[in-house]
Amino acid sequence: MPTELSPYALQLLPSEEEAPRCSSYSQLIAADPCGTALSVEALILIETPLPWPKPVFGHPLLNGLSSIMKTSLGQTRVLAVVPKNEDPGIAVSIYQRDEVGVKSWAFRPENPAALAQFASDIMTLTPSQLATTPGDPHPSDLAVLICTQGSHDICCGSEGTRLANELQQRAPGLNVLRVSHTGGHRFAPTAMTLPDGRMWAHLDADTTLSILELTGEPSTLSSQCRGWWGAPSGPGQVAERAVFQQIGWDLDTLPRNITVAPSEAGWTVNLLVALQEWSVDVCQGREIPTIACRADGGLPAKASYEYTVSEVRAP
Repeated sequence: MPTELSPYALQLLPSEEEAPRCSSYSQLIAADPCGTALSVEALILIETPLPWPKPVFGHPLLNGLSSIMKTSLGQTRVLAVVPKNEDPGIAVSIYQRDEVGVKSWAFRPENPAALAQFASDIMTLTPSQLATTPGDPHPSDLAVLICTQGSHDICCGSEGTRLANELQQRAPGLNVLRVSHTGGHRFAPTAMTLPDGRMWAHLDADTTLSILELTGEPSTLSSQCRGWWGAPSGPGQVAERAVFQQIGWDLDTLPRNITVAPSEAGWTVNLLVALQEWSVDVCQGREIPTIACRADGGLPAKASYEYTVSEVRAP
């Protein structure tokens, strides 16, 4: 019995006879995904042939790279991408968070040695200093990155792949990227949309298209928002989502600076949005179990916590 769980969290566990998928279970207990998004300044996406090991950085092509790297771009997440075509070389795309939106560029290292050299150079050299072979220098800023790494979790492998296939059928021109583990597989299918840099939980094709087309209602969609990549994970992302609910899609056209400070009740998060300051009080919410996927009784399970917004003070 997982005694580290609180009595409340213990009551939420599946019965001993059940072995649910982690994704369906998180929906069953209405787990709030916010606060679990990546908090990074850049993404490096590398086309990597399947199959992928777990972790994906055991792939020989990714030798010398790691999930999170401190590069000249800032805190950087490296992701493998399922190759899209048979063009020679290794396609590398980079998305760097800008004051609003993203900067993006791409190139094709001629061989694995050139990719390894890039991995070394990007630690200290700025993009303009890199010796790269130009490919498509401007990959589409409008993109959706869907976790489909089945070797990491069956929920992402099945549900993520299904979502990617449907989006490619319904929106053939959309830049749909099938990527390696982005965290939060219990919220599968999970994805990041660009250029807004938001991560989302339990997506379907209709919802994804409404996000990309800015036709969905933010106050409704916010329940599926895992957070914005420019906010600190946890309370910072929860507070930013609370302001997103107030401002709507226009928030993603405005520069934001977010600071998190402890308070007696939890945290006070200050958001400077286009020179207007918002203040959001956040406290710890429910303790819920994160179960082992498809395991009897969901065990072993570990504790995770949601966050609750107690007050939003507008400028």
